[in-house]
Amino acid sequence: MTPNIHLNQLGYRPADIKKAVLPGNATFFRVVRVDGSFAFEGTPGDAIYDAPSDETVRVADFSAMQEKGDFVLVAEIAEGSEESYPFMVCNEPYNGLRKALLDFFEYQKCGVEVGGGAWAHPPCHTTPATIYGTNETKDVTGGWHDAGDYGRYIVPAAKAVADLLIGHENTPNPDANLLETVRFELNWMRKMQCDKTGGVYHKVSCHHFNALDEMPHDEHNALVLSPISATATADFAAIMAMAGRFFPDDATDMLTAARNAWAWLQANPDYPTFKNPDDIFTGGYGARTDADERYWAANALYAATGEAEFHDYVKGSEILVGLGWGQVGTYGIYEYLFHAHNQDETLAAAMRDTLLSQSARILDLQAADPYGNSLGDNYMWGSNMTVANNALMLLITRKLTHTAGFTQKQLTQAAWEHLHYLLGRNPLSQSYITGFGENAARHPHHRPSVAVGQCLPGMVVGGPNRNTQQDDAMKTHRNGAPPSKAYIDHQDSYSANEVTIYWNSPVYAVSAMLGL
Repeated sequence: MTPNIHLNQLGYRPADIKKAVLPGNATFFRVVRVDGSFAFEGTPGDAIYDAPSDETVRVADFSAMQEKGDFVLVAEIAEGSEESYPFMVCNEPYNGLRKALLDFFEYQKCGVEVGGGAWAHPPCHTTPATIYGTNETKDVTGGWHDAGDYGRYIVPAAKAVADLLIGHENTPNPDANLLETVRFELNWMRKMQCDKTGGVYHKVSCHHFNALDEMPHDEHNALVLSPISATATADFAAIMAMAGRFFPDDATDMLTAARNAWAWLQANPDYPTFKNPDDIFTGGYGARTDADERYWAANALYAATGEAEFHDYVKGSEILVGLGWGQVGTYGIYEYLFHAHNQDETLAAAMRDTLLSQSARILDLQAADPYGNSLGDNYMWGSNMTVANNALMLLITRKLTHTAGFTQKQLTQAAWEHLHYLLGRNPLSQSYITGFGENAARHPHHRPSVAVGQCLPGMVVGGPNRNTQQDDAMKTHRNGAPPSKAYIDHQDSYSANEVTIYWNSPVYAVSAMLGL
């Protein structure tokens, strides 16, 4: 039975702000040691109606308790008492989390032998891919499997790499293996560029998804390169221009690749948005517009080169925002504000104001939510990505010299609140990161985990999704559930319980920037 007391199931450091969400009829709470003795007691705050969960709740603040140990929180209610999942207070309650988030990318590797426990496998998908509509083939081995399936897609790959690199260059304690992990993906992305035109193929996959219980080396259907797209080409140009500063030995080649992609974009200003060909049924990653991808590319190329062509493009564009695969404008702002020289001060001021405005909106939503979340009622496919993206937005804004209206400490704490949500302080008391927390997701829509009957730890699942789509598991078990409870830990639920590289990546970036 799911407890009605919701808190971070990993725990807290002694000086951390510590809050739990209790039932609306709770009158008193105690933090209890494993021996049954009381460590802290208090009265929860006022009753709050939480529309996304359709519940009335109260918030218990036990930040003043700095004693180390293992605990549960017990709330007194009219019918008796409720008890939380166990948690700890210690110096390093998040030990192993950040490593597991990054290790996920190693397990998603394609085309090479993957070692390590039950999920080890020999090289997969090593045959050349046929370029769609032709008899030509191309070597596109390598890269990361995108999600619970084995397709490899440029658009989400660019977002994932950007998050990992942003986390890496803004952490007090960088991971020694981060750059080599990222290099593997970048090497694959470079293979996806058309040598003749500079355009970038949208994805490589089979025509259909394979069975859910198949390991990657057991998928033997023909590989096909879907057509070039403007979104893939622009994202590619952006990430190659950005990555050059991390890989000085490859910087010249990466910049050449980015320039070639930009030349394709300039030659194709009104290119149709990507749609799957009629006989390909794997992930589409289409977008209504490619304006934000081109915006990111121009900003990144200007930061890398200082050339007027790219600056003029940025100055002639509206300021665009977004940290998802479908809206990527904030990555462009990041490149301009923190890496471009010879900035246009009026433009830079407008970009700073945009970051501040975006973060103010996030903070306002969070302040109204007893769980410290900033989604409002926007629980859509991949809602946990949006949770992490919002935390990342706050930490990027924290880099500004002047954060008018709020302090860097407020931004930092607000980012922490999002992490607490992901680790169990949510209406389902569900840790959305496999292997971390007493009630962590155990049955993700992830083919290797299903195939071996054992869940890989460190994966961020999609989270509540108020739209059940064509997901039979969700329609059967969660149809009609309030938005923040529209989730099921079931391997068949691709709309709520799948995993992806670009859901892990912002959570990794946030954990890195928080110094975990």
